[in-house]
Amino acid sequence: MIRTEKSEDRLNVPRGAPMLLVIACLFSACLAGEAAGESGQGSIFLWSITSGKNNLYLLGSLHVLTKDAYPLDERLERAYLQSTRVVFEADMAEVNNPEIRSKMLASGMYRDGTSLADHISKETYSRFKAEVAKTGLSMEQLDLFKPWLCAITLGGVEMKRLGFVPGLGLEAHFFTMARRDKKEMTFLESAGSQIDLVSSLPEDTQEDLLKQTIAELGVIGQRSGDLLDAWKRGDTLKMESIVSISLKEFPEIRDRLFVQRNTSWVDRIEELLKSDEAVLVIVGSGHLVGDRGVLAQLRERGYTPVQQ
Repeated sequence: MIRTEKSEDRLNVPRGAPMLLVIACLFSACLAGEAAGESGQGSIFLWSITSGKNNLYLLGSLHVLTKDAYPLDERLERAYLQSTRVVFEADMAEVNNPEIRSKMLASGMYRDGTSLADHISKETYSRFKAEVAKTGLSMEQLDLFKPWLCAITLGGVEMKRLGFVPGLGLEAHFFTMARRDKKEMTFLESAGSQIDLVSSLPEDTQEDLLKQTIAELGVIGQRSGDLLDAWKRGDTLKMESIVSISLKEFPEIRDRLFVQRNTSWVDRIEELLKSDEAVLVIVGSGHLVGDRGVLAQLRERGYTPVQQ
């Protein structure tokens, strides 16, 4: 079994992103129509909800960013300073733990004598092999990976080439600050459960994820820039127009990676809204918007998120 740090580095397993799916974090978001009024001039991807004595902020994150995304809008920093508790999708310290990387490899590699070519169509395999040849990665090594881990690896390499780094993402930024400032931190999921979520996708759905990643490689540079611009300006409609096509043909991925998790998170957020403390909740921007997004579900329960 390939377990050592040296072996993991050789296999180019990507580090850091809480969902461990760089492509999904940026482009596979479930976005289906926020009201036009939510995209006003000067708005950002930050909402506030007041409930009793509680003030809760919801920050839509990009899990990977470039250096020029900083400094952040002062409203983001102010929301952090006013909050006594910060809530993340997962514990960033756990995400970067070598045991989690080993778990990802254990879950994402074939150990029964078969290889990738035995589990996906010839067409998908041929397209994947052609893309790998452009990266300098070893196809011999990637043949050991299951489709979902191939998608992560290929997408991660391309995002790194474009300058997007998990260590510059909003979670990493605010996690470092919260740990430094000794703020209370809560985690909606474990990093291990996130790996289980993706690795348990049916084999044909994993192939869909790989095909989606390959299809987006040609436009990922332009889309990432447009998406970053939409995020900075709080323009949910523009973000929807950029990314909504990603999951249109993949309802199972949409449901399992977004809708089900959104509902679970809303339950947790509602509990936080009943407390007396100020809270900052940071989740991927794609989870906030859409007809089954966190914002829509909170509105269904009678809350009124106000965009900042």
